[in-house]
Amino acid sequence: MPSELLTGLVGLLGASLGAAGAVWAGSVTARSQRQQTRDQLDAAHLRWKLDNKRDVYLQLLKCASMWQSASWELHNALSAGIDGDERAETRRRKVGRWQEFAAMETAAKVFTTDTSVQAAAGRLQGTLLALDRVIEDRYHGREPNGPDSWEEAFRTRSQACSAATAALAREIETALSLATMPASATPGS
Repeated sequence: MPSELLTGLVGLLGASLGAAGAVWAGSVTARSQRQQTRDQLDAAHLRWKLDNKRDVYLQLLKCASMWQSASWELHNALSAGIDGDERAETRRRKVGRWQEFAAMETAAKVFTTDTSVQAAAGRLQGTLLALDRVIEDRYHGREPNGPDSWEEAFRTRSQACSAATAALAREIETALSLATMPASATPGS
C-alpha cells in the first residue's frame, strides 16, 4: 500500500501543480486582457479629445472668417450708401459674428492647452478688432484716425486679418499634428 500511497501523493501533487499553473495562466491572460482593454480605452479617449480639439479649432477659424466677411459686408453697404434698416441689419449680423468668434475663442482657451494656438487666436482677435474699429467709426460717422482714408484703412486692416488668420491656421495645424504623434516621437520625449 505504500506504493499506492506514493502514487496517490504524486498524482495529488501533479494535480495541484496543474491547477496552480492553470490559475497562473488564467491570471496572466486576464491581466493581459485588462491591459489591452485599458490601452484601447486610452486610445479611444485620445481620439475623442483630438476630434473635439479639431472641432473647436475648425469652429474658431470659421467664426473668424464669418466675422471678417460680415465686416466686408458692412463696409460694402457703407460704401454703397445704403441707409436705414438694411444697414442696421448688416451691422447686427456683424455684431453677431463678433459674439460667435468671442465665444469660440473662449472655448479654445478653456478646452485646449495649446498656448501657441491661444496666442495666435489672441493676435487674430486683435487684428479683427482693429478692422472692426474702422468699420464702427465709419458706421457712426467718426473721422478716420490718421492720414488713411476709410477705404485704405479698411483694406490695410483686412489684409492684417487675413495674415493673422493664416498664422492661426498654421499654429492649429502644428498643434494637431503634434497631438497625433506617438508619445515617443514628440519633441522632448
